[in-house]
Amino acid sequence: MIHPTCLEVLATVQTTFSRDIVPKLDDIEARSAAATIEHLLRHVALRIEHEGEFLTTDIARLSALLSRTADWMESRGAGNPGSVRDLLAGEERAVGSYRSLEALGSAALALRGALVEVQELLHARDEGDSEAADIHEAVREYIGLQLTDEAKLIEPAFSGQGPRR
Repeated sequence: MIHPTCLEVLATVQTTFSRDIVPKLDDIEARSAAATIEHLLRHVALRIEHEGEFLTTDIARLSALLSRTADWMESRGAGNPGSVRDLLAGEERAVGSYRSLEALGSAALALRGALVEVQELLHARDEGDSEAADIHEAVREYIGLQLTDEAKLIEPAFSGQGPRR
């Protein structure tokens, strides 16, 4: 591991900024900007600490959901299940290899894009298609889990930490 770690460097910047710079700001706009900077520094620290785990979990959830969805698409002759399968095959090849946060983020974004396309198919489904209704419910559950994960990165950085601009 490289020392100091990114989190340690960020903590030093955060402490120095809050201790040495913020108290010398007299202008309300400058103090407001400083508060925003402090919020964002906390947010970045949380992302460094947790984003890789959240993205890896998100990709696993999306892969399972999209695999189930591709099966449904094939059984109904709906959409383009081949493109979903190709996307999932690429993810399967990447499992076990090191990926940067940027690469993980791009993979999750691509999978979410496929999920958006699937949602359009699910909205147009036959009312009697209970499998589609179950998948639609699983999509809603996935979105709830994704929002819960994102809140873990946002809440502690911004809520209860003073005003934001």
